[in-house]
Amino acid sequence: MILKPFTLMIAVCAFVSFESSCAGEVKIKQVDDGFRFEIDGELFTHWQTKDWKVGYLYPVVGPDGENITRNYPMIDDVEGEQTDHPHHRSIRFSHRKVNGFSFWAPDSHKDGTTAEIKFVKVEKIDGGELVIWNDWLGNGKLLLQEKLRINVISLENKQVLLDYDVELTAPNEDVTFFDEKDGGLGVRVPAWMVVKNRHTKTGTGTILNSEGDKNTDSWGKRASWSSYFGPNPKGKVLGITVFDHPSNMRYPTHWHARDYGLNTANRFGKGFFEAKSGAKKGDGDYTIKKGETLKLRHRIYFHHGDPETAKVAEKFAAYAKE
Repeated sequence: MILKPFTLMIAVCAFVSFESSCAGEVKIKQVDDGFRFEIDGELFTHWQTKDWKVGYLYPVVGPDGENITRNYPMIDDVEGEQTDHPHHRSIRFSHRKVNGFSFWAPDSHKDGTTAEIKFVKVEKIDGGELVIWNDWLGNGKLLLQEKLRINVISLENKQVLLDYDVELTAPNEDVTFFDEKDGGLGVRVPAWMVVKNRHTKTGTGTILNSEGDKNTDSWGKRASWSSYFGPNPKGKVLGITVFDHPSNMRYPTHWHARDYGLNTANRFGKGFFEAKSGAKKGDGDYTIKKGETLKLRHRIYFHHGDPETAKVAEKFAAYAKE
């Protein structure tokens, strides 16, 4: 029997690896307000450069074809969404206190200071890989030069891996990331994925990390990965798992994982996260000396099912070897 071309493709796909050629083709388009990542011609995510003082990814289309991060405050009338913490914008890397400036909540400086992470230039666009440069500005003064690499890898069944790597260089002076719980690579999940809504006190989502810590017990704990998952409105379980690469300083990182929908890999908050074990405020401080660079690697896995179904541990093991 001779298989027709389409039938043959399906047969081959059944036997090749998870990251197979059957996954979608990723392309990046530079547009007026940022960079549009597409998979097979359809939007996956958009790196926003002009909407706010800080760049971020939004929307992010999950394996079910719908946005898989919180819409607020980009869209402020989505039924069931909590409208707290407007600075929790989908996915981004930041920190509350960098030489005294808050890049975590840049709109809420009560002391009159200003903070901005400003897009400067493109270094590379190749397939699903984007490399850009940003300036971290405090009161308009350059504190850090950031080389940001976002790489999107399409998997089967519309699942996706997204690498989010930063290189932070202090060109003019020493720059300190002060001990704070609010900082790092953060993801704000949709209403249907939260463990407990701050207002209704209900929820159907779950937090689980690599050490087996669950929900509120996972807050502040150190782990190789932290996963948020739950059933969408159609009843299908989807998840977002963030990996911390073993090459990172202070690996495994602490996780500022909140049951109301926030999951953040933060390696600069020991004084908060380990206070019950005797840590003091300031123990998490980290200084990038003038002329030096801090490199951090993360991967985000958008998947079907819970961590076991999605083979999160296997995916992390492969990532750790890269």
